[in-house]
Amino acid sequence: MEHFFFIQSREPLTDNRATADYELINNLAAAGNQVTVMLVQNGVIPARRGSIIKSFDKLCDGKAWILADPFSLAQRQIASDELKAGIESSALDRAVKAMLAGHKVIWH
Repeated sequence: MEHFFFIQSREPLTDNRATADYELINNLAAAGNQVTVMLVQNGVIPARRGSIIKSFDKLCDGKAWILADPFSLAQRQIASDELKAGIESSALDRAVKAMLAGHKVIWH
């Protein structure tokens, strides 16, 4: 089992590559890997409760652990209590800790 830590700054409304990113994350998690996703910048947009983006929602229903950067949320006026179920607000230092722990860190 591998440990992956994705830093996702893309969102699917303006960047089609985000959907491919979500598919990769789902596939890695389904294969039994431990996968964490840190949403930053515009990557937090689909995390708002009420947004309907099927590829992202599938990610939320999967086995990946999803975190959202509080600064990115604040810049886009998304409160932590407006996040979809299963998404947690967490500082970016988690990415540094993942690197130090030897996780494979991938930034999109």
